[in-house]
Amino acid sequence: MDTVNLSSREYEFNNYSIEPLEIFEDPSGLLHGGVGSTVWDTAIVLSKYLEKSNILATSAASASRSKRTTLNILELGSGTGLVGLAVARMLSATGQKARIVLTDKANVLPLLQRNMEKNPATDIELEAQVMDWEAVSGIKAKADEKKESGSEGDKSLEEEPVPVTETNAPAPSAPSLSPAVTTEPNADNIVSTEWDLVILSDCIWFPALYEPLTGTLSRLLPPGSASKLIVAFEKRNFSEEMEFFATLGKSFTFRDVKPEEQDPNYQSDDIFLFLCQRRP
Repeated sequence: MDTVNLSSREYEFNNYSIEPLEIFEDPSGLLHGGVGSTVWDTAIVLSKYLEKSNILATSAASASRSKRTTLNILELGSGTGLVGLAVARMLSATGQKARIVLTDKANVLPLLQRNMEKNPATDIELEAQVMDWEAVSGIKAKADEKKESGSEGDKSLEEEPVPVTETNAPAPSAPSLSPAVTTEPNADNIVSTEWDLVILSDCIWFPALYEPLTGTLSRLLPPGSASKLIVAFEKRNFSEEMEFFATLGKSFTFRDVKPEEQDPNYQSDDIFLFLCQRRP
């Protein structure tokens, strides 16, 4: 199959001077990207919060204190890339240089790459990389839970991804650095980078991966790190999700983002945002 027909949706910024994003999705499932092929509500709520908050400005200040002019931002489980690409456009609008690395499993990367190419941002270095939380953390997912997930798990993970070819695709609308794609995991490069902000959006739905995920976060943000971690998720099984935060709390402090801090038009009683800081 050389061509896959993709649907798309638009993300408009509160600042109308910023060009909207056009994010491709794969409702047909032909790319075998599984849950990563859809824009979830959590990504929109988080992006709108980042528009309103000063998180990006404080992260830039943190980079400046480290005598870096380029802001380093990492997103785990990027899916379609909406959050990371929205951050790229916001930073570009302020003239802030940044390196933004969007990561996910290999089967998700073709669609992610297509969205990166479609939505460039001036002076922003965009990269897509495969990241395996088990490889980075050195912690294996719980085999029993993997087996139990059965029909409810992401069945696409073992299927080969299909390259995206979009016919009659328009040229990029703004000058940018071409996105780079790394299809082989490079844990050493990821872990050795001093990240100013790490983003995690709707990635805690699978309990078998809680320990590899928290272990990965602990490696990315070492003890005493001043970097920020922002976690967003939609409540699906609250007791299980609280197990994740109990594990995360061993290495990180965190607080919830109150509704009044969020965009008044883009929030939900079922979507939670947390700001986290590595313990000393």
